[in-house]
Amino acid sequence: MSLIMEAQDKILKTSLELFYKFGIKRVTMDDIAKELGMSKKTIYHHFKEKDDLVNTLCDTEMIKHEQIFDELFNESKNPIHEMMLISANMRKMMQHINPIFFLDLQKFHPQALNRFQEFKQNCAFKHIERNINKGIEAGFYRNEIDVEFTAKYRLSQLDMLLFGNYYSFEKISFTKSHELLLDMFVYGICTAKGHQLLNDYKKV
Repeated sequence: MSLIMEAQDKILKTSLELFYKFGIKRVTMDDIAKELGMSKKTIYHHFKEKDDLVNTLCDTEMIKHEQIFDELFNESKNPIHEMMLISANMRKMMQHINPIFFLDLQKFHPQALNRFQEFKQNCAFKHIERNINKGIEAGFYRNEIDVEFTAKYRLSQLDMLLFGNYYSFEKISFTKSHELLLDMFVYGICTAKGHQLLNDYKKV
């Protein structure tokens, strides 16, 4: 890896950690420079402004999560197992994210938000749709459900959690909110056979 790429990766990694912890708006380029122990001028050499940094971060993270989706699919034993693996991965990620991060993304960084929405439609939707079809074929999901509508409904759940104003995370955590929504979704589409398998995985 070249020194330029190494410096960019270091800036991106530290910026993401700060954005996740405090939200995007509250973190300044001065904060990032201080955390890195480098001059702000050096950061501006790699990223012309904060919005450029956020956009690059979003691109990088979406590529990474697309790879994670593929890895979890290959690792899974069946569609319900895949859902459980995705849930565990998201739970691990959300433990380190302040919900204000997504609200800041929505309010102040339209290009990054569009990239996130494209990822949902072009990657997440296809994975959910494939999972549902496989689950129906295996008898784990109800065969009368409308696959396209159900996949879109799952994405709308995520939008409601990440960008809505419906939750107070003081009484129930961001992570727990996601777990409850996923439970409602998966239990809602499962057959009795699917419920049994899902309950078995939850006991592990």
